[in-house]
Formats: sequence, structure tokens, C-alpha cells
Amino acid sequence: MKKTRQKYNLLYNRNEVARLQPKIGDAKTMKFKEQHKTALAKVLSDLVQCDGIVNQGEIDFLQQVYGLFNITLTSRKKATNISLSEAVAILKSLGNEEKIAILRVIRQLSLSDDALDPAESLLLTALLLSIGIELPETEGINANFVSIPNLSFETRNAVLYVEPAFDKKINACIERDYEAISNLLRQAQREFFYLPKVISDLKTKKKTFHNTLSYIEPTLSEAQLDHIDTTLPQLDSLFLSKEIFLNYLNANGLKIKKPAFFLKIGNMKPGIYQDFLIIETGTNPLQTLERFVQLNANILNINPPVITPKEETFIRNLTLKTETEPKDELNYTGFHKIIIDILLKYNGLHEVSRLFINRKGDIFLIDRNNTEVKMPALCKALYIFFLFQEDGISLNYLNDHKSELYKIYRCISTYGDEELLKTAIDNLTDFIGSTMNANLSRIRKAFRDILGDEANIYLIKGEKGGRKNIHLDRSLVVFEDRKAFE
Repeated sequence: MKKTRQKYNLLYNRNEVARLQPKIGDAKTMKFKEQHKTALAKVLSDLVQCDGIVNQGEIDFLQQVYGLFNITLTSRKKATNISLSEAVAILKSLGNEEKIAILRVIRQLSLSDDALDPAESLLLTALLLSIGIELPETEGINANFVSIPNLSFETRNAVLYVEPAFDKKINACIERDYEAISNLLRQAQREFFYLPKVISDLKTKKKTFHNTLSYIEPTLSEAQLDHIDTTLPQLDSLFLSKEIFLNYLNANGLKIKKPAFFLKIGNMKPGIYQDFLIIETGTNPLQTLERFVQLNANILNINPPVITPKEETFIRNLTLKTETEPKDELNYTGFHKIIIDILLKYNGLHEVSRLFINRKGDIFLIDRNNTEVKMPALCKALYIFFLFQEDGISLNYLNDHKSELYKIYRCISTYGDEELLKTAIDNLTDFIGSTMNANLSRIRKAFRDILGDEANIYLIKGEKGGRKNIHLDRSLVVFEDRKAFE
């Protein structure tokens, strides 16, 4: 039965929910284990926040859903420690009945603020496709959901074509339909980045690109700019596909075997991951994208027919009545999150924050609004080295690890002079001057400026003459690419 938009103004009514409570046993008999509840909590939380505002209708609906599925505070806390792609993978293992129940929940949640933001629509479509719900509308569209640690570029509105191996037919189709694909995506507020065309454009406009870089990236030396000019002609789409996405995905067990489109999924909540929907191109890339765009535009009209009395009860329990009494409402945004982080920044009430280290060696406190722990490159190299030494190491033996320290420092430093890099490591490990103490002091200051006394667990500490180590649980340390430093 088709319902009007107004009927989905799902503001919470305690009396109505209390009346329905005896009936919600049907939802609880579905096969949702603790891991599924945690995963569902993650999905719902990200869906609520993806448009940048959390309002009272959404909070009230979440409260009802958590009761319906018996999602406890413990499950919700666990959900903050998993990525969205991990949550999707967990939910993918459910039966189709449970998946359809989730579809109904996230569909209703998207309507609980009486509006549907494009970011919500895209995330809802991505979840529908990647969880693997069997519906006529999704048949033939093969998609996966992935979360990739912070990339060094912003792909907010981009749709990227990625291929594990050169596919002559697919590339010919894209080149033939390039304008049609670009226009289709542009209408959906997306920009198509077809890597072969991007590379070709760079090669033909090499001088312009060189001049642009000298202004946009003023830290680049002439030697580095010359290196870019020299190697640019050797660049190809397959190399970029592997470097940007495929190497990371393959290392984490997700093999991209066919050419695909990568779409960035928006997320208000700061985190270490960028979320992407991966859609296989099929034999006709333009047709695949047309089907996807149509699905995304009509996502709220997808409402599977009710099959069982249990489903009827479940749907009734999801429908909240409009409250007649006004509420003291608040629209929660990312700025409120920043305020809370600032208020709690210097005390020990927070749980221990995770660390994220990107490819450039930059260090971030994930659970402190992704605050960067800023320190010189040599300090970062020393700190990362000690993160690898879980059992600790005496400073007296650092001289035996020059090559390891040098490799880390070389990855991090912007200096192009190999001799300068080696001299810095020699001075550090041979205790020339006050290099070691100065670097340890800078590391302490960098963490304490942000965390105060809470910083102790992150510091390199130990008895004089004995082993020094970092006592932080290594499960709280996330590397974008650990192998780059090893």
C-alpha cells in the first residue's frame, strides 16, 4: 500500500511504543547474533550521520530500533571500533529474511527526518547492494563495500574507473560512451575520473602541470619536479589502479578481479577510513551506471512485499506516530562533536584513543577528533620504530638497527639528500650531541600538549640503561601501510 511522505514523520511516542512492546518478540526471534547487532548499530549510526545533521526524529527512531533488536550499549560501543565495510561483511552473512528486515529499518530511518539527503540516498543504495539482498531491482548489479584508510587525496564527488588488468573491450566501451557517462554522473553531482584520459591529459599538458605544481605544492624541489616530468610519460592506468586501491585491497583479502567503478561514500563522523562502493562495470559500463543511478534515485520506493504475519508485526513496530506535544529538539552536527572533543581533550575520562599512522608517517589520535600529533620527521621515525619493538629495546642497541631506522626515516623525510638522511640516523644512534634526548623530549611534548597526563601510555619510557618501550596496546595502532616502513 503506497503511503504519503507525511505518514513517515516518525517522531517518537513513548505511549505508542509501550503499547507495541509485547509484540516485538517476533523481531527478536530472527537470527541476529551479537556480532550482527554490533554491525547493525554501526550501519545505523553512519547512516544517521552521513548528511551532517542528526535530528530528534532520527534519535527517537534509533531508540525504538535498538529496543526492537535488543541492541545494548555494549554493542553500540563495540560498533565504534569496526569499519563500515566490516559491518557490511558481517550483515552479508545473514539470511534473506533478516536482510529484508534490515532494509526496512534503514529505509524507515532515512525517512525519519522527513527528508532524504543525497549522501543518505547513496549510502542506503550502497548498503542495499553490498549486503546482498535478493530483489528484482538489484539483480545483475554486482557490488562490494570497502573502507580504505585515509588516502592522501579527496575523492568526495569522484567516480573512478579501476582495473586489475587492461580490458580492451571495456576501455573501448568507455571511450565510446565517455561523454554520456560523464553527463550521467554530472547530473548525479558526480565527476567521472577515467584514469587513461586523466593520464593522457597530463602528458599533453606537461608544462602547464609543472607550473601548476610549483604553485600548489611549493615544498617540491626542482629535482622532484624534474623527476615528475621524467616519469610522467611512463605512467599508465593499471599502475595507478594498483597504487591507489588494488594493492591495499588485495593485501586485505578483497580481490578485485574485474574492471569496476569506485564511488566515494560520504560520512560526517571523522575517522580513519574513506568508504567506497565498488560496482563491477559489466559488459556495458554505461548501462551499468544507468541502472545504478536509477536505483539510487528510486531507493525509497523499494519496499519488498509482506510475506508473513511476522513481517506485518515487524513493520507495525517500525512505524511511529506523530507526537502532538512539542519537544525540546536539537540538531546535532559535526561541530557539536568538535566541542565535545575539546571539552574532554585534556582529561583522562576518555577511553584510550587509537593511533593511526599514514604512509607519510603522520600520526593521528583517531578518538580525539583525528587530532594530529605533530613532531619532526626524525621524531616520527624513532617513534614508529619503537611501535614495532613491542618487547622494547635498550637505547644502547639502537646502533644495530640503523638500517631499519633509516628506511623509516627515508619514507617520512622530505629531504632528497641521502647523505643528510644517513647523517641524521648516525647522529641519533651514536648519541652524538643531544640528538637522542632532544628527540625523546619532542615526542613527549607532542603527546602531552594534546593529552596531558593521559599521554603517558603513548610515550617511549623505561628504566635508565634498560629497555625502553611504548606500553600502548598494539591492537590500538592502525597503519595505513605498515609494510612501507618495514
